[in-house]
Amino acid sequence: MTNENNTNDDGSLSFLNIPQDEANKHFNCRETTQQKLINLTFWVVDFIDGVKTKFGNERFLVKIKRNRDDKDSEAEKFFTNSTEIKYVLKEIKKRNAFPRKVTMRASGTRYYFE
Repeated sequence: MTNENNTNDDGSLSFLNIPQDEANKHFNCRETTQQKLINLTFWVVDFIDGVKTKFGNERFLVKIKRNRDDKDSEAEKFFTNSTEIKYVLKEIKKRNAFPRKVTMRASGTRYYFE
C-alpha cells in the first residue's frame, strides 16, 4: 500500500495519517502553567473549550509550541480561564488562523495574549 506521497506502507500508525477525532480531542503533551509563560513568545496551535477541572467548569486547554515547526511530542499545554485569552482563541478559530504567534502577558492575576 502507498499513501498520497507514494511512499510504501511501513506498518506504522502514522503512515495512515488518521485525522484527530474532533469530538474526542485531547493533547498528549507536557503540561505547563500560564505563570511560567509570562513574557514568553510561543505559537498557539490549538485549544479545547468547555473543559471541567477541579478549579471550575468552562476552562480552555491550550496547546502551544515554542517554535512553529516543533514536533507534537515537544508541544506543551496549559489551562486558562482568562476571558481575554478565551476570546482571542475563539476569534483565531473563527478565522481558521492557527498556528498564531503570541506573547503571554499578565497584569496582576489577569492573563492575556499580545
